[in-house]
Amino acid sequence: MHPPKSDTTDSAPSLSLILPAWNEAEVIATAIAEANAALQQVTGEYEIIVVDDGSTDATAAIVSSLAGQNEHVRLVQHSPNQGYGAAIRSGFAEAQNDLVVFTDADCQFDLTELDRFVLLAKRYEIVCGYRIDRKDNALRCLYSKVYNLLVRALLGTGVRDVDCALKMFHRDIAKQITIKHSGFLVNSEILIQARRLGCQTVEVGVSHRPRTLGESTVSVRHIPKVLVNLTRFWWNEVLFSNAKICNQSNSTGNSIVAGSCRSGMRMSLLQCGLLVVAALFLMTNLNYPLIDRDETRYAEIPREMIATGNWVLPTLNFHTYYDKPPLVYWLCALSYKCFGMSEAAARFVPSLAALSTILSTLFFGSRIFNRKIGLIAGTVLLLSVGFAFTSRYLLLDGVLSLFVSLALFTAYEAIRQPRLRLGWWIMSGICIGLAFLTKGPVALVLWLPPIAAMSWLSQGHAKVRWWHYGVVGSVATAIALPWFVAVHQQAPRFLVEFFYHHNVARFAGEFHHRPFWYFVPVLLIAGHPWSFLTIPYARFLFGRSEECRRQRPPVIGFLLLWSAWCFAFFSMSQCKLPTYLLPTAPALALMIGHYLNEVLNNSDNSERHFFARFWSARTATATTCLAGVGFAVFVIMTASQASLSVYAWAMLWTSLLVTSLLLVGNRYQAKMAWASTIGVSFLFAVMMMHQMIPAYSRSQTLFGETSPLADKLAIGDWKSIATIDHEFSEVPFYLNRPDIANFLDVHDAGLTHFVSQSGRCLLVVDNQITRQQLSEQMPIGTKMTSLTQRGPAQIYEVTAPPHHPQIATRGERSR
Repeated sequence: MHPPKSDTTDSAPSLSLILPAWNEAEVIATAIAEANAALQQVTGEYEIIVVDDGSTDATAAIVSSLAGQNEHVRLVQHSPNQGYGAAIRSGFAEAQNDLVVFTDADCQFDLTELDRFVLLAKRYEIVCGYRIDRKDNALRCLYSKVYNLLVRALLGTGVRDVDCALKMFHRDIAKQITIKHSGFLVNSEILIQARRLGCQTVEVGVSHRPRTLGESTVSVRHIPKVLVNLTRFWWNEVLFSNAKICNQSNSTGNSIVAGSCRSGMRMSLLQCGLLVVAALFLMTNLNYPLIDRDETRYAEIPREMIATGNWVLPTLNFHTYYDKPPLVYWLCALSYKCFGMSEAAARFVPSLAALSTILSTLFFGSRIFNRKIGLIAGTVLLLSVGFAFTSRYLLLDGVLSLFVSLALFTAYEAIRQPRLRLGWWIMSGICIGLAFLTKGPVALVLWLPPIAAMSWLSQGHAKVRWWHYGVVGSVATAIALPWFVAVHQQAPRFLVEFFYHHNVARFAGEFHHRPFWYFVPVLLIAGHPWSFLTIPYARFLFGRSEECRRQRPPVIGFLLLWSAWCFAFFSMSQCKLPTYLLPTAPALALMIGHYLNEVLNNSDNSERHFFARFWSARTATATTCLAGVGFAVFVIMTASQASLSVYAWAMLWTSLLVTSLLLVGNRYQAKMAWASTIGVSFLFAVMMMHQMIPAYSRSQTLFGETSPLADKLAIGDWKSIATIDHEFSEVPFYLNRPDIANFLDVHDAGLTHFVSQSGRCLLVVDNQITRQQLSEQMPIGTKMTSLTQRGPAQIYEVTAPPHHPQIATRGERSR
C-alpha cells in the first residue's frame, strides 16, 4: 500500500474531466456548461474531454461547436460505438493534467463538490464518490444495492457504491490502469487494479440529482448479463489469473540451461522411482482370500463368463446380473486367462488401474504444471488413505476413476488453448466410452459439467460448441453401444433394469440411503494426511491477496470444478458409498501438489505459510501414528491369537507417536515436517494393506485357501450346497462349481423344494437369519445340524426325509 500523500503545497492542481457520452444531444451542452463553471471555481488549469462513443445523434456536432468556442473543451470520437469502458480508457489516455476525474454526461452530480475531491486527493491516490440520497426509483435502487453487495463480496472492491460515476485519480495512477471491459464492470475493474497497485482509496458522499434529460443505458433487463459478466470477471481476474507456471527453467545463460536439464533429469528419475515404489506397493501380496461381498461378487462374475462362454450377459450365481456394464468383468476374465484363476489375478485389475491413475496424474501434472508438481501430486495420490485403501481392492470405482480422470485430463488438454485440439478431444471421447462400459451414464455426468463450465468461464480457453460435444458423444457411443445392443438381444429386460433401477432409482435413494452431509467426513478421512491442509488451502484458494492470485493459474479452477462437481453430484444423490468420491482423487492430488510446491518453495514467506508447512504436517504425522497404535491394539484385543508382527507394529507405532509429539515443539525441523508425514503414511498404508487387511480376509473367508472349513467339512463330498439370504459369491468361486444354488430370501419357496430334492445338503446361511427362521422353511421331519460359524455365515448340515409330492414345511404346519 502506498502511504497517504502529505499536503506539501497549497497550490491548486490542474484537472482533467472526462465525460463519456452516447446519444446525449439533449443534455451534453448543459453538462459541459456546468462542468466548465464548476472547474473554474476549483482550479485555473483544467480541460473537459468529451468522449463521443459512436453517437447516432448530434452529440459530436454539439461538442465540436462548443470546443471551438471554449479552449478548455476537447472532443474525442469513437466510430462505431465501443462501450463505456473504451470511452473511459480513451479519456485516461488523452488526459494531460495532474488529476483525472470522470463522470457521466447526464448531469446527475453537482460538480461544484469537486473541491472536496481535490482536498482529499492531496492525501489519497483515488477519491470515490458515493450517492448520499439516490434519486432513482425503488427498483433501480434495490438492483444497485444487491449489485454492490455482490461486488464487495466477490471482488473485494471495498467501496459502498462501486458504480457511482464520480471518481478522481492521480494521473500516474490513471495511466497505469488497463481497462479491458466495456460494460457494467468498468468501475469494478478500475478499483481492483488500483488495489493491486497498492493505491490508497477514500470515499466521499456526493449529492445525486434525478435524471431529467438524456437516455439511461441501464435497465433491469440487464441483470442476467451483468451476473454472467460478474461471474466471469470474478473467476478470471480474482480467483484464477492467466499467469503462467514456470517450469523452473531459464533460457538465459548456458549454466542455467544445463542446471535446468539436470533438474529435469533428476525429476524424471524421481518420478520413475515413485512409480516403482507404487508398483511394489500395489502389485505384490495380492493372493489373499477375497473379501465379501464386493470382491467375491466381481471375481465370480468373470469366472462365470469363462465357464459359460457368454461374455455378453453378466451373471452372478448363474442368474442375470443387471447392476453394471461388463468392462471390469472382461478385464478380470482376461486376467484369469493370462494368470490363472486366483485372487491375485482378480486384484490385478484394480491394482493396475490404480497404478495407471498415478501415472496419468504424474504425466498430466507435469504437462499442465511442471515435473516437480507432478511428482508431489503422484505422492499425494498414492498416500491418500482413500486411494491407498481402494487401490488393491476389487471394485468398479477404481477403473471408473481411471477412465473418468483420463477423459477430463484429455478434454482439458483439448480446450486449454484458444483453439480446440481435436486429437485430445477424440481421446477424451474414447475414455468416456470406456468409463460408460465400466459403470454407466455416471461417467458422462461427471465429465460434462466441469468441461462445459470451464469453457464458458475461463478466458483464453477454447469455446466448446455443440458439435464438439457431438463428436465426443459419437465416439463414446461407438464404443459402448455395440455391447448394449448385444445384451438387449439376449436379455430384453436388461436395459430397463440397468438404466432405471440401477441408475435413476439408485440416485433417488433405493440403495444405500445416506444424509446430504455424508461425504464431508468421508472426504476428510479419505484425504488423510493431506486433509490437515484444508484450512490453509482454503485461504490460499479464495484469498484476495496479489500473491495468492498470481499463484493460482486457470488449471486450478478446472481442477476445482472437477472435484467440486463430483462432490456435489454424489451429495445430491440419495445413494452414497465412500468409494463414489474416488474420481475426485486425481484432481485433489494435483491441487494439493501445486499448493505444497508453493508452500515448501516459498522461503520468502515462511511465516505466512508456517501453519501449512509445519503445524499441518506435524498434526498429520501424530494422527497417523495414533491411528497405527489404535489399529494394532484393536487387533491384539479382538484377535483370538495375534501374531508377533502385530505386537511389533504396536511397539513401532508407539515409539513413532512419542517421537512425533516431541517434534511438535521443534520448529527448527520444519523443512522435514512433510517428509516425516510421507514416511509414516507409507508405513501405515503398508501395515494396513499388506498385513491387517489380508489377515482380516483370512479370518473371514469360508472356503479360501487359508480357511480350515474345506477340509473340516469334507466339502468335496457334498453334492448339494446352497447359499441363503446373501450372495456368498465366494462359494462357487472357490469351489469352482456351477451348481451352487442361491436363494436371496430365506422365504423363497424354492428352498424347501431344494432341500427335499437333495435329501442331504449343506446350507450356507447369512448370520442375520436365525435357526428358527431357517427351520420354518424346512420340510417336516428335516434334521438340521449346525456345523460351524465363520465370517458372515452359519453353516448347517440338513437331512430331509424321503421326497414326497405334498411337501409341508414346519412353518406351514405350525400355522
